[in-house]
Amino acid sequence: MHYVSKEWIVLLLSYILLTASTCEEPAEPGPSPKDLTKEKREKFGDLIHDAVLQNPNDFPILDRASKGDSVAQVYLQTLYNQVTQRIRADRTSLETERWNSNRPWQVTILEDNKRYAFSTPGGYFYISTGFLTGLGKGYEVYYLLAFEAANIEGRFLLNNLISEYSTATLLSIIDQPDAFSSQALTEIAEYLKEDIVYETSTVQEIDKQTAKLICETSIFDRFGIIPLLNILHFQEQWRDTRPSYSDRLDYLNTLNVTDCGATKATGAYKKMVLENLQ
Repeated sequence: MHYVSKEWIVLLLSYILLTASTCEEPAEPGPSPKDLTKEKREKFGDLIHDAVLQNPNDFPILDRASKGDSVAQVYLQTLYNQVTQRIRADRTSLETERWNSNRPWQVTILEDNKRYAFSTPGGYFYISTGFLTGLGKGYEVYYLLAFEAANIEGRFLLNNLISEYSTATLLSIIDQPDAFSSQALTEIAEYLKEDIVYETSTVQEIDKQTAKLICETSIFDRFGIIPLLNILHFQEQWRDTRPSYSDRLDYLNTLNVTDCGATKATGAYKKMVLENLQ
């Protein structure tokens, strides 16, 4: 009886695997982050918002039937429209990669004493009453709105979601929503609200875009982040998930932005928000 050496078996298996691989058709490439177009991101935002509406226990939406609550809602929505007007118009991008200019980016106030704010890839912005009543001036909330708008526009938010769930998973949810339960989308909303964390270098880049956006769209001082950090203590959601960095004020001072206003307060925030929510 002849025995075949172990070395020969290894060589034979290697040859078989090599020839088999050369005969196979090349595998199709997987989905790219570029496949998550602005249109698909809008659809994704709509799906998450629907899940939020269906889960009032975790996302208690403020009653808009109240006159006072409605005034606060309209004021914030007006500011958000102002912040995002240029973004939504988007005349510089290719037609295939533009936001739907007829689709509003919506503010939703959540009735919760905890201080948090978050957004979705499709332009939705959520903020708690606890956060709103902790603010005092218009340029503070304007910075917050502009920060989240820059976060959405610059794909920072989307890239974070891709890292957590993968491009393929997000596309599957968008293209085949019936295959996913409402609970799955609710969990994504909860991730955006509580668990998403940005690298400090990413926060710095968003700050850069935020300052530019404020200067392009308003008369407000671009340093609204400074009182925000003083208002927010450690272990509060928005500050924890979007961590600050050293010398933030110095960094904002070095940004090459022009035509900025210096307005910190117009009195409107107190009248429209604080007097109606407190």
